[in-house]
Amino acid sequence: MAVQKIITESDNRLRAPNSKVILIDEEVKKEILDLKDTLASAKNPEGAGLAAPQIGINKKICVVRNYTEDVADPSKVVFQEFVFINPKITSASKETNLDWEACLSVPNKYGRVSRHNKIKVTALDEEGIQFTLKASGYFAQVIQHELDHLMGVLFIDKVVGKIISGKEMEETYHGAYA
Repeated sequence: MAVQKIITESDNRLRAPNSKVILIDEEVKKEILDLKDTLASAKNPEGAGLAAPQIGINKKICVVRNYTEDVADPSKVVFQEFVFINPKITSASKETNLDWEACLSVPNKYGRVSRHNKIKVTALDEEGIQFTLKASGYFAQVIQHELDHLMGVLFIDKVVGKIISGKEMEETYHGAYA
């Protein structure tokens, strides 16, 4: 429906309690569309997920993209978008991965966060139908990041080691991926 302003870490709404969605009415459907539109508009950096608190809506809703390669054209970025309402991680692997994260609500900061390699999540979709999803790797990392938002937790709260700027990230790690 409309692109919303993404609020940043100084805004208390990111830390406020978030309400469980009881009824998926027209208001909630509009909020989901706003989340999708706002995520789609995020460029430099592009986002892999967005939680309702990031646009000032304190409800347990988030949108996450699962990226895959287009087999016909590997240079194309293809993703499937998932809406999670009242999500809950029902199981998680003991194995974890320490990887770099960033956040649209915490601009120009990067840090390594430990996340479960594999998770199983139960949630409602945008039609109110319950589903269970298994995720691994980067997709699991993004889901865990967005679910943290629904609990008022930012990735900077979980960083292992130093938080670095975008400039430091580019200077330090650009050569490693070139």
